[in-house]
Amino acid sequence: MSSIEEIRSEFPQLSQKVYNKPLVYLDNAATALRPRDVIAKWDDMSSRFSANLHRAVHAVAERATEEFEDARSAVASFIGADSPKEIVFTSGTTHGINLLAYSLGEKKNFLGPGDEIIVSEAEHHSNILPWQFLAERKLLKIKVLPIDDNGLVKLEELPRLITERTRICSIAQVSNVLGIINPVSEIASLCHSHDILLVVDGAQGIVHCKTDVKELGADFYVFSGHKIYAAPGTGVLWGKKQLLDSLPPYMGGGEMISTVKFSGSTFAPVPYKFEAGTQNIAGVPTLVPALGWVKKLREYPETEGVKRYMLDALSQIPGLRLFGTPGKPEQKIPLFSFAVEGAHHEDLALILDKMGIAVRSGQMCAEPLMDRYGVTGMLRASFAPYNTQEEAEYFIKSLQKAIKMLK
Repeated sequence: MSSIEEIRSEFPQLSQKVYNKPLVYLDNAATALRPRDVIAKWDDMSSRFSANLHRAVHAVAERATEEFEDARSAVASFIGADSPKEIVFTSGTTHGINLLAYSLGEKKNFLGPGDEIIVSEAEHHSNILPWQFLAERKLLKIKVLPIDDNGLVKLEELPRLITERTRICSIAQVSNVLGIINPVSEIASLCHSHDILLVVDGAQGIVHCKTDVKELGADFYVFSGHKIYAAPGTGVLWGKKQLLDSLPPYMGGGEMISTVKFSGSTFAPVPYKFEAGTQNIAGVPTLVPALGWVKKLREYPETEGVKRYMLDALSQIPGLRLFGTPGKPEQKIPLFSFAVEGAHHEDLALILDKMGIAVRSGQMCAEPLMDRYGVTGMLRASFAPYNTQEEAEYFIKSLQKAIKMLK
């Protein structure tokens, strides 16, 4: 295995300075950094193979199409899909969930007034709002699966929420605020015993958890490329082929059609039925080298030590309240959201920035979860395998200094 120095040298952004201090990038849950081979693929596609996909017969278009479809095959293999035809490319997790919410809503004889959708209390806004839009459009009911004070979903509440009208359950594989790995397989078993479709937001899980969609038990699984070292504006929706076949298109336009007549039109088979218009020609092929990095870094041994160090160090800071404490470190990814008594999260973030440390502050696109804990916002430090023990120690020392400055 490569040394941490060799790994870090492949991520150019890590070599820059902020306010004359080495950058310590701890905002990976929002967007991960990109390695050189991803940047090179992005540049190569932009500078040499910029042509529309699937439609022309000239050499450049054929190469662009080949690269795009190679990425589809790579993703299918990576997540254990039965076929590349089950892989729909999107602009990211948000796009994928919106696509599903719309198309499921328009599926014939599937949803009616009074039907129900279950989401958890810890969801990102992108796994709440699309279902609210659908509920308003179809007169449905949203039910909320609560979490306990430690951030664990109250799995025992799920059977009590399910009724004969429950049609969809949508939950994150890993919370973007709490960092807790949810018991998706158990949720899937319960949902399927009641013929409920399970949608899994894999935006955080795809990075840190080995994901086989069939073992997970999902019916649909969505994630974003920019969180796994790929180009921004890329994403994946996986769905069981028979389910994708049954859904109507989300958008109309070029590429997604079979025939177009003023008397009526027919649509291309999946996945193309859901890929209207010009796709992210340069970005999608970067998923191939990016997935290689996920495989390489997922088991990197330093990450586990950093996580355990952070859990211990944060617990010793007076007045600090850590959110997402499952009890077992293996139930949590290296993501730490917290609040400090007497110190505003944005003030802390601004001071840490001057020390060269990039963290996230605010509601983390999870306002209902902030309400659950009675806070207006949190500070989040999220680690990737290219972050080091030394960076973790520097963060803790800098955080302690920042807290003293504000008190």
